[in-house]
Amino acid sequence: MKKVFGMTMVIALAMVLGSFTPAQAAPKKAHKKINTVQQHTQIININKASVDQLTTLKGIGLKKAQAIVAFRTQNGNFKKVEDIMLVKGIGQKLFDKMKPFITVK
Repeated sequence: MKKVFGMTMVIALAMVLGSFTPAQAAPKKAHKKINTVQQHTQIININKASVDQLTTLKGIGLKKAQAIVAFRTQNGNFKKVEDIMLVKGIGQKLFDKMKPFITVK
């Protein structure tokens, strides 16, 4: 108990003297590195885009990109960007996220 109290006093004294902050007193947790798909900055033509290009759209992974290409192959080109919501798994919320980044022209 004396060690805990003594350590608390040392930390408190060090904080008062300004030698370090409370964040430095606690051990830092290692941050888990997360792989993310690089997001694009260009407009993508959903009638011509490859699977790889489609996966750069926010919310579109490999499966949805493949579904878009399959839908396009079976049904022809999209007439308007909203038609992408005809692809299974793409609803209004996902469409709203990608709308600024897609075109059919």
